[in-house]
Amino acid sequence: MPRFTKATAMFTAVEGARRWARQNPDKAQGYIDKATGFVDQRTKGKYHSQIDGLSRNVKKSLTGQDGPRSAGERTQAPPPPRDKRRFPDVRA
Repeated sequence: MPRFTKATAMFTAVEGARRWARQNPDKAQGYIDKATGFVDQRTKGKYHSQIDGLSRNVKKSLTGQDGPRSAGERTQAPPPPRDKRRFPDVRA
């Protein structure tokens, strides 16, 4: 039974953090940036790409936002691939 109690307490804490982050997305993103910056500094940039990906996933999960988008970043899905054949096969 103690394991379930610990799991329940952890779930409650995570839900509380998620609610707070949705109400305060700017503050939450700032804390996430500070935490990931600290970890990146301590690992001396060795795991920068993994930390950056984790940061984006956490921000998206907690706040429902992917963070600020750059001007060149794609916002729409790419067009569907074109058929590689030049002419349709009309043989029956």
